[in-house]
Amino acid sequence: MPELIWEKLNCKNQPVGGLGLWRAKVPGGWLVASRCGGGEGSGITFYPDPKHEWNGGSLP
Repeated sequence: MPELIWEKLNCKNQPVGGLGLWRAKVPGGWLVASRCGGGEGSGITFYPDPKHEWNGGSLP
């Protein structure tokens, strides 16, 4: 059975219990999941990147 392999992204300057982000490579791009500290909220989105060129970081 196929499985998702999640990679934790490095979230700098977050308070204790702050934001957590993960990504999983899927056809055509990435699934990106987030969770706020204390279980107060979460979300998931698709980031289109057919060649999987995104290195997981943000732009300066």
